[in-house]
Amino acid sequence: MNARADRFAARDRVRALLEGERQRLQEEIRTYPTPIPRCDEQFNHLIARRELLFCALGHLDAAASLSSAGDGDAWLDAFIDSTGLEPELKLRLWTAVSQGTLAERGHVAAG
Repeated sequence: MNARADRFAARDRVRALLEGERQRLQEEIRTYPTPIPRCDEQFNHLIARRELLFCALGHLDAAASLSSAGDGDAWLDAFIDSTGLEPELKLRLWTAVSQGTLAERGHVAAG
């Protein structure tokens, strides 16, 4: 796989995780017990996390287009660091990137 395809595959893995988390939050918000007072901190936190994920998804393509072929996955690490997402989700994103990188290296070594 060439460097450009590697970058897009890594971006797609990160996008899939972010989109899955956004959909999970959307479902949690949709099924949140009503009535919801404006001061409901848990609900407001869910809305804020969903907005953060929405913004992260929007910035992902921009980060990918600004990265150069020589960056490898460093641009993704920088992107993940800058998202402001909770540490557990960042760890899942880094794991997805590194697993893909290891799988691609194994494929290249075997081929």
